[in-house]
Amino acid sequence: MKELIILPPGSFSEKDYQRFGIEILKKNFSVKVLDCSAWIYKKHLNLFLKNVYKTKEYISITSRKDFINFISTINSPIVIDRLPINNKSNWIRMLLRRKKSLFVYLYLNLFPEKAYSNQKVFDTILNPRKVIKIFTNFLQKKIFNLIKSNSDILLIGGLASKKKLKNKNLIYAHSMDYDVYLSIKNKSLTNKNNYAVFVDENMVDHHDYFLLNLRPPATEEQYYETLRKFLKKFELDSQMKVKIAFHPKRQKKIPNLLKEFAYTFENTAEFVMNSKAVLAHSSTSISYAVLFRKPVIFLTSDEIKKSWQQPRIEKFSEALNGQIINMDQNSEKKLQIETLLKVDEKKYNDYLDQYIKVPDSPDIPIWEIFSQKIINKSY
Repeated sequence: MKELIILPPGSFSEKDYQRFGIEILKKNFSVKVLDCSAWIYKKHLNLFLKNVYKTKEYISITSRKDFINFISTINSPIVIDRLPINNKSNWIRMLLRRKKSLFVYLYLNLFPEKAYSNQKVFDTILNPRKVIKIFTNFLQKKIFNLIKSNSDILLIGGLASKKKLKNKNLIYAHSMDYDVYLSIKNKSLTNKNNYAVFVDENMVDHHDYFLLNLRPPATEEQYYETLRKFLKKFELDSQMKVKIAFHPKRQKKIPNLLKEFAYTFENTAEFVMNSKAVLAHSSTSISYAVLFRKPVIFLTSDEIKKSWQQPRIEKFSEALNGQIINMDQNSEKKLQIETLLKVDEKKYNDYLDQYIKVPDSPDIPIWEIFSQKIINKSY
């Protein structure tokens, strides 16, 4: 069997096992999951050692020597590259390319992006630390681009990515969330309870903020109290209960102020499917609302408005023609629920094509599409 190496962006979880379709890939490839987080993020091991899913495909790389030992036994593998762009990961890529690897990059789970404003650029220039960070990132990105190859394969999940790509080796597919949608879309609806679902993003201490060098857009002191008050107000004005779909990377840590609400960590898609409406900031799980045609109400706050998150919320709102509510400024005024619960069908259809699924791509799991294309070399 052809060797296939998966390089996850951080530690490998049970959810990653499902999202990367390991069971499907194993039917056609000899799969290895190379977890390099203990080496790449050596100074922050506590963020990456929790809930690691150690299957027989799993290999932990804790040093440069570990990696050299590993690649000495392989030749011409397929590499699904999800590593961040930095000096260590670029070194990993260079050694793998010397092994005549076929690299695969994923352009999935897309979302509307907002361009930097002139003011944002100006503010950055005035901050020396940000300038150094941007210059360092630029150099690392430059090296990454230099070691890329025209033979790389791009697995894309929407027209928005296709427009930006010059590579000819494209596999048309859909987002990972669409795989979940396919698995549950024929289930019977259980709309006995009238509720809205809030899609949590772990705005306070999501460990991906560290990976991306981002400051959290909200603080625990302000965010949870503001959110709780708004969700209770929404329940009162709409006569709907609110359930929370917590972000799975919370590792089942529920903020005390939100414990009064029904919740899930695993069934976001089904919570959305059976809901009347979705409350969210800018989660990619908004795609479930699009797929199940649920109205989306976008939430911000005085604190979030000052962060990098606000432009994302605005772009999502623009893409779906959904309303934005500032949770800090709607404590007295009654919410106009009928106005909020509208779906712009044209916008939703366009969002589906641009960010969730390439039109006319097969309605089968991503990794079945991928496997078929690779085996038949029809990309």
